[in-house]
Amino acid sequence: MISYKERHQAKIKIKQNNLKTTLINIDYLIINLEGQPFGEFPENSNFRLKPYEYGTKIFELRADLYYEDLKIGIYTAKPRSAIMSEQFAQLQFENNLFYTLSNDALKGIINAFCDETNYLFKSINRLDICLDKSDINNSYRTLYSNVVSGNYLISGRPKNLQSYFETYKGKSILNGFQIGKRTSDKIIRCYNKTLSLQLTEKPYINDYYANNGLKNDNVWRFEYQLNSAFFRGLNEHSKANSTISQTMTWGVFDKVNLYELLKIANKGFFELRENTGKSQVNKEKLIVLFDFDFLQSQISKFNPIIKRLKKVVLSSTTIKKRLAKSLFREYYANNQDISYIVALNLLLEDMDMINEKPLLMWFKNKLHFYLHEFRTKEKIVNDFDSELFHEHQLLFL
Repeated sequence: MISYKERHQAKIKIKQNNLKTTLINIDYLIINLEGQPFGEFPENSNFRLKPYEYGTKIFELRADLYYEDLKIGIYTAKPRSAIMSEQFAQLQFENNLFYTLSNDALKGIINAFCDETNYLFKSINRLDICLDKSDINNSYRTLYSNVVSGNYLISGRPKNLQSYFETYKGKSILNGFQIGKRTSDKIIRCYNKTLSLQLTEKPYINDYYANNGLKNDNVWRFEYQLNSAFFRGLNEHSKANSTISQTMTWGVFDKVNLYELLKIANKGFFELRENTGKSQVNKEKLIVLFDFDFLQSQISKFNPIIKRLKKVVLSSTTIKKRLAKSLFREYYANNQDISYIVALNLLLEDMDMINEKPLLMWFKNKLHFYLHEFRTKEKIVNDFDSELFHEHQLLFL
């Protein structure tokens, strides 16, 4: 349990740290694309592909993408699984680009790539957002020991907590910790970036610190890894016209939106509270590591409206989708028995609360994937008459 003296000293350190330079940036990004697989660029193009001899476990095609002489990242296409759409592709960016190019420049390169290939920037597969700050008071280094000792409590559901140790000059040194599993929709890593850069040299990050007024002296990094499942639970509206915006795609290159995503990711997942012995964790006083609203206001007065959908809404939508799949399975397994179509059509008239579109649009994209799953995984080998299925659907619309 934390004492009054320790609590008072911790408050002073955190307040002092909040006033110091904090840098926010993207550190890792994989985007999902939709379109026809692309082979070669014309001779007059600024882009070129350098294919690998082999693909990956997921994609047949893998190639390095270059813009002029600059390597942009790894382009993958042609999914091996029939369950995945043939138009699905991904682009994983080089780490150094986020520190050597401006966000507008990188955004322009992606835009040019999409124009030349006719790809649609569909969604984000993974986004890592990092916060870097010099920790001269060692408040972040002692953060892990305070959590392990019970001085600080982490609110919310039980979470996986791992520590990282590095050997430096023969000594074992705590270099940070991680909260969350690989299968989680988000993971938070906190580690000493200064020490990490000494172990693995990345001069472009040192230059990035120098150019943005951050002295590379005991810099600690909070890294939020946001996976595709995290973005599926978000709903975004433009404050100007209340219509669905593109914050979850092109908008990630705006640092104001990055802070908004961090606020959502942090809430209920990495909220630290003092341990004074109260019966409920939520009654303990909140420890604010980062004032996201203040940091956001330093960049712009505009605060984007990005909200996490309520779990009740997500759960209801998931249940409806599972029920639709079950009804379609029975329809297929029973030689296209028309009796199952009535319930299926009524269900598909409902709205998908994740994207506010009819469930029928979702089902059309899943139809062929489900048929493939029934035949290969569940070994239900029946003939399927597509024309008869569409006639049955029209009878009850």
